[in-house]
Amino acid sequence: MTDSTTPTSHANRRTQTERRADAERRLLEAARQLVARKGWVGMTLAEVGEEAGYSRGLAAHHFGSKAGLLRALAAYVNRNFMCLVDLELPRRTPGLDALLGFVGVYLGRGDTDWTNTRALLALMAEAVTEDAETREILGDYNRQVQGYLAEHIRTGIASGDIRRSVDAATGATLILATLRGVMLQYLLDPVSIELPAVQRQMLDFVETALAAPR
Repeated sequence: MTDSTTPTSHANRRTQTERRADAERRLLEAARQLVARKGWVGMTLAEVGEEAGYSRGLAAHHFGSKAGLLRALAAYVNRNFMCLVDLELPRRTPGLDALLGFVGVYLGRGDTDWTNTRALLALMAEAVTEDAETREILGDYNRQVQGYLAEHIRTGIASGDIRRSVDAATGATLILATLRGVMLQYLLDPVSIELPAVQRQMLDFVETALAAPR
C-alpha cells in the first residue's frame, strides 16, 4: 500500500506547492502593476486579489498584511531587475566593468512602460511620508542594492580597476541616486530627455569618476 500511494501523495504535494508559488507570483505581478498605475497608499489587498483574477481575500491569505505584501513586492521588483543584470554579468568582469553593466541595464531596458521603475519610485516616494514600517521595508531593500554596488566597487579597488580613494558605500549611494533621479525626470517628461544619450553619458561619468589611472 505504501509503495502505491506514496508517489501520488508526493505529486499532490508538489502540485500544491507549485500552485501556491504561481498564485503568489500572479498576486505580486498584480501588485506591481497597481502600484505603477496608482501608487501604494491607495491600494488595497482586495484590489490585488481582483487584479490577479482571484478572490478579494487571497492576497491577505498569502501575505498576511499590507506590510507583508510590501516586503514580498520589494523582493519581487528587485528579482525582476537583477534577472536582467544577471544576463549581462557573464560578459562582465567583477568590479568596474560589472558596475558599467549595471548602469547600462538600468537605463537601457526594453520595457517601454517602465513598470518596474514606476512601481519602485512610487513606493519610495510614498515611503518617506508613510509610517515607519513602510520606510523600514524600503530602507532594507535600498541597502541591499547599495551593498551590491559597493561590493563591486571594493572588488574593483582590490583588482586595481578602481581608485583606492573611492569610498565604496558613498560611491554606491551616488550611482544609485543618479540612476533613480534620471529615471524620475524621464518618467515625468520623456519627450525632453533622450535616454540613450543619458545612458552613454552616465557610463562615461561612472568610468571617469571611478577608474584608476592607467
